[in-house]
Amino acid sequence: MDLFTPMNDHQINRETPIPLYFQIGRILHREINEGMYQPGDYIPTEMELQKRFGVSRATVRQALADLVREGLLKRRRSQGTTVSSTRIEAHLSNLASFTNEIVKSGLALNTKILKIQHISVPAYVADLLDLTPGEIVTVMERLRLVEEIPVALELWYAPDKYFPGLDSKLFGKTGIEQSTYYVMLKHYGIEIKRAEDTISPVAVEDREARFLGVENGTAALLRTRISYSSNGRPITYGSGMYLIRLKFFQEAGNKFL
Repeated sequence: MDLFTPMNDHQINRETPIPLYFQIGRILHREINEGMYQPGDYIPTEMELQKRFGVSRATVRQALADLVREGLLKRRRSQGTTVSSTRIEAHLSNLASFTNEIVKSGLALNTKILKIQHISVPAYVADLLDLTPGEIVTVMERLRLVEEIPVALELWYAPDKYFPGLDSKLFGKTGIEQSTYYVMLKHYGIEIKRAEDTISPVAVEDREARFLGVENGTAALLRTRISYSSNGRPITYGSGMYLIRLKFFQEAGNKFL
């Protein structure tokens, strides 16, 4: 038996080095995609999942946290966890980026890179980008401001094997040079041909609220995006928390979200 393959699609494999929380997350992801749980449905409770998989509460919580971060699940305090009811997946034929659409609108866009570092790839990102455990990726966190107003907090992962030497010096603070697509094409000759997006409504909490200058519970959109190169390879993964308080976002948000 391949140690990197669960015993079957709905059971965890304790012989594999893949973390149990990650296996549980992939199993639930698969079951949602297969229609076992419909949008708006409550998934089993933490206790029920503990009993089903024979794991600790901490393991279950980590698995659910990953799925919430991906936009697949939505947590309701004191009520349970549901499948996101407005989850949207789209294969884009004409790619639009946040940077491109804001710049084209004539609004002033600025970017503050909060961190950029090289790390061992997180398990869920490795799965999304077909990477092996231990591979090194560049992770960048940045705050996006429109007309000096914070509107988005983004995380972006790019494998070092495709983008060696990637650092903050390659990114501009204004204009199109802020775009990850621009940097990939100009400095690495890699053109993104398509992307898969997931968009879900969320409420801003804690750390994100502080950076975005809003109260906990403020409405936002969580977008995750896997971008693919011309040969069909998944090349980067990003997630972003986008505020929807501006009229511009209400009118033009579907262009880049």
